[in-house]
Amino acid sequence: MYKPKFILSALVSVSFSALLMTPLAQANDESRQELEDVVEEGGMESFVANAIAHAKATVKETTLDVISEDLRPYDQRFFPKGGGKVPTVLFFHGCSGPTESHEKDWAKKFNDAGIGMIAVDSYEGRGIEWEQACNFQAMTPWQRSADILATIEDVENDPRVDADQLYLAGFSHGAVTIWAALAQASAKSAPFSLVEWPQVDFEQRVQGAFMFYGTCMQPWTVDVDSVMFLGTEDRYIEEEVCQAYAPKHPENAGELTLKIYPGATHTFDHANPNQANIEAGSVFDAEATEDAWQTMLKMIKGNQ
Repeated sequence: MYKPKFILSALVSVSFSALLMTPLAQANDESRQELEDVVEEGGMESFVANAIAHAKATVKETTLDVISEDLRPYDQRFFPKGGGKVPTVLFFHGCSGPTESHEKDWAKKFNDAGIGMIAVDSYEGRGIEWEQACNFQAMTPWQRSADILATIEDVENDPRVDADQLYLAGFSHGAVTIWAALAQASAKSAPFSLVEWPQVDFEQRVQGAFMFYGTCMQPWTVDVDSVMFLGTEDRYIEEEVCQAYAPKHPENAGELTLKIYPGATHTFDHANPNQANIEAGSVFDAEATEDAWQTMLKMIKGNQ
């Protein structure tokens, strides 16, 4: 049976309860239509509440040390040639898992500009299949945010990384994970997998956050400038949710910028989308991708 990865990777930031109630084997064209109906009808807040309740009830406690043991062997580290510490982007994939061409395309852009990139694989070291994350059996954003914290702590040991010039980049599930981390950092509320908020100097080290085709949820107040990149033709993310949130974003928080690209789809920055992505409506948008790149570059260079 056809199982569109794309549908599942998009669902994490839109239709939470539908995922929890729908067996993976039914993730076919019928579920795609169901998702589109859900998006059309709204109800984001109840979906978020259901997903959070599910995560709280199922996630086991762990530590940053254990998380690091799971993650670090599978990092993909890309750095420009030459010595010295450089600003570094911590890169978090969507729920369908890492995509080599996507990571390498972005890494080349960063490296050519003198910026490092570390792509974090949240699945391989834990034996998680992407389906488990996409249907919320494992690794929800409010748990996965601990991966961000562990990575922030660990990169201090890499002599190539300027640990006070870190940037977060997330895509779909990864974008929602970053939003969750920003909210948790604001309240000093631990990710569901940790007992307490760890002292990793989040606000001091993270200088910016880039969220691609995610969604806007509860307010956050940390001083981290952030950008949300959205497309008007995304079947699964309604840009209106972020447009409604933006005027309510706390004044004492880092600036939140919305970049909304007319005609852009979900995963619009994938130059080589897989067949499931294509069948689910993904189209590479070179112009939107270039604008997103220039937006990120401007922030990073402006902070140096």
